[in-house]
Amino acid sequence: MKIILTTILIFLVFGRIYPQVNPQNFPPVRRPDLLINNENSPEKSSSYSPIAVGIAGFLYLVNPILLYEDKKIYAGLTKEISVGFGKFGEHRFAFEYSFIFTGNITHHTRFSYKYDLLLGKNIEPSHYLQGMGVISLGAGYFTNFSKQGAFPELTLGYALRNHKLLIYPHIKIRHTFMFGKNDSGISDISFGLMLGFANPFIDVNIKRDY
Repeated sequence: MKIILTTILIFLVFGRIYPQVNPQNFPPVRRPDLLINNENSPEKSSSYSPIAVGIAGFLYLVNPILLYEDKKIYAGLTKEISVGFGKFGEHRFAFEYSFIFTGNITHHTRFSYKYDLLLGKNIEPSHYLQGMGVISLGAGYFTNFSKQGAFPELTLGYALRNHKLLIYPHIKIRHTFMFGKNDSGISDISFGLMLGFANPFIDVNIKRDY
């Protein structure tokens, strides 16, 4: 009885499978119920996934930045790296370099302190990456090697972090107040992926699970 039931089940399953390649000895069979619109086929749709991922990865890695200065808008590329300390590395010192296209290339350098407000619940230091929403408040020093200023900033993002590493996709806004009376301030917005290091010089004494 088991053999008979197994045989019937095999026929039922394979009888509903439409082969992708027709055997040479049989004419092709058109199955209207299995016709697929090529425009919506998974194969064609999936071909766009690597392109989309590549574009998103490129934009996050280069960190585009837009600036408003002296009633003009400029664009550029920026990159930030930070070193954190504290229980979760939530206190961070950061260095950022920006390459700005203003007709003539200008170079912006910033040194800042940031504090991460972690929006996750029941967070504990861990060897494993933990994902959580983050609001970062910061302030720092600015120079483009001809004028200097100070700025507050606000960053919103979603961080992946453990006791040593921080991966932080984010959007950042800030305004720089110049020290020179005749120098116009700079407002900017940027987005991208920031890499940081937490507690590189201390051991947070986490018990390993392995």
